[in-house]
Amino acid sequence: MAREMRTFEQHLEDELHLLLDAQAPATIPAWRMPAQGSRRVLPLVGGAGAAVTAKIVTGAAIAVLAAGASTEILITHSANPIDWARNVQQQVQPSPRPQGGPHSQPTSAVHPSASSVGGGSPAVPPRVSPPSLPAITPPAVPSITPLPIPTLP
Repeated sequence: MAREMRTFEQHLEDELHLLLDAQAPATIPAWRMPAQGSRRVLPLVGGAGAAVTAKIVTGAAIAVLAAGASTEILITHSANPIDWARNVQQQVQPSPRPQGGPHSQPTSAVHPSASSVGGGSPAVPPRVSPPSLPAITPPAVPSITPLPIPTLP
């Protein structure tokens, strides 16, 4: 049987040589040739490249969020996001304007073109204040009374 297999394998090898040896000296088709003068760029679209790219992007996003949170903690001295929002609300609300003084300017000097439009007074944007944050109290901690340990009679 080993001789029959050898002859079959020899037959296959001979047939392959007959078919492929004629093609070996031929040139490589143009569509299979690499482009002249261009570098080969490794694709990052599929496979391991995509996984590494996704990990890098995720890591960068987490680093940005951590940096923002740590900045807010340093500014407000609190890790509570509600305190962060209160701090922003305090910064957004306008400070009271001085009624008079050496550095105050009349409103017509601030907007010279506004007095010529109509009415004689400049257009003042309406004041919009953000809604106040609700006061949040933590829920009451339930009291737990221990059960008596049963004793054997």
